[in-house]
Amino acid sequence: MPDSSALASFWGALRFEFVMQARRKALWIGMLLLSLFLLRNLSALYSGSAVVPDARTAVVEWTTFAARFFPIAIGLLLADRLARDSKLHVDELLLTTPAPRFLWLMGKYLGAVGATLLPVLLVQLFGSALLAIRWGDPSALLVGVGVFLATLLVSALFVGAFSFACTIVLWPVLYQFLFVGYWFWGNYVNPNTTGIPTLNGTLLTSDGRFIQEGLFPTPPAAHLQNATVAQALGSLGLLLGCAMLALLAAHYLLRWRAAHQ
Repeated sequence: MPDSSALASFWGALRFEFVMQARRKALWIGMLLLSLFLLRNLSALYSGSAVVPDARTAVVEWTTFAARFFPIAIGLLLADRLARDSKLHVDELLLTTPAPRFLWLMGKYLGAVGATLLPVLLVQLFGSALLAIRWGDPSALLVGVGVFLATLLVSALFVGAFSFACTIVLWPVLYQFLFVGYWFWGNYVNPNTTGIPTLNGTLLTSDGRFIQEGLFPTPPAAHLQNATVAQALGSLGLLLGCAMLALLAAHYLLRWRAAHQ
């Protein structure tokens, strides 16, 4: 068990990273521009041109549509966090605190992911509220929160961990280019029609569709995977497990780099 001073340092790193990331103009401008693109889907659901039977289904479709695109921006915006700290020597300052290196890394990771998700959450709640008002069903807001946690939060934790780990050994711009390619390969390429091996359609599909389908099923016509609850929990465990492995790898890479500087 870490002592109180180590935990205080962990929370300090988390708060520092959250505030620094939340103050970035690029975060808010980038998410705003992406949100304008996503409003087309929201408008179709709200106007009725996209046929859905109730508010619950509309909110699920809105949130899962957002989960296809917001993680791209999240991964790109998190790719420079460790590199920038190293350039500005902020990491050297934070590492003088009593917190063990892994706690320091976890604080930075959770703070950065949380701040990057803040505008995403606001947009998702805005859309969910409009759809709940449209159908007169306030309970749809709770469904929206659940689907947000199952898709966007899980995806953000997954891509955020790899954005931290991979940029220790890769130039951030190169990682960003490769990450965008991975996202479309791993979530959009259909192996049945293209013949290209891909993670799409497996439990490692990282936009959270298996989790949504299993835990928040919509009418059969809207199903993408017809996932079961067991598959949803399996996908949840695999994605978060891979995120933790990436963070552990980042921890050991940072320790190795510090020892050889």
